[in-house]
Amino acid sequence: MSLAVNSAVARTQNQLHIHVDCVRADVRETLSQHVADVGSDWAPFPEPLRGHPYVAMAVEGENLDAANTVQLLAERVRGARDDMGLETLVVVGTYLGNGQPGFILLADRADPATGNLGAGEELQDHTTCPPPRGQWAK
Repeated sequence: MSLAVNSAVARTQNQLHIHVDCVRADVRETLSQHVADVGSDWAPFPEPLRGHPYVAMAVEGENLDAANTVQLLAERVRGARDDMGLETLVVVGTYLGNGQPGFILLADRADPATGNLGAGEELQDHTTCPPPRGQWAK
């Protein structure tokens, strides 16, 4: 599962809103391949996702009680605080490289001049969700 907040440029309802949905299968596969490469501070994600470069960081834990994801983006990604309306943020629940539950945070900055609208929602699958693994897949 994931949540996504699009940049102001990509919003269809002219207001901040959160999309909660499954992650696209291709994105999930790419994240799985590189989960060990994502550290505890923002750094470029090794591969573009849906054709766009993202920065990523890992947050350990079963929930985000101790992590203000928007604040982490504003305070730690260079230039983000200057115009948060250009930022997109995606949070994906996963198992991290150490095998513990956690989240991968992904951020991108809209650049309409290059066609990048900062639509983190593009990493989500709004039509189908694969069955969960493990005990729930029976």
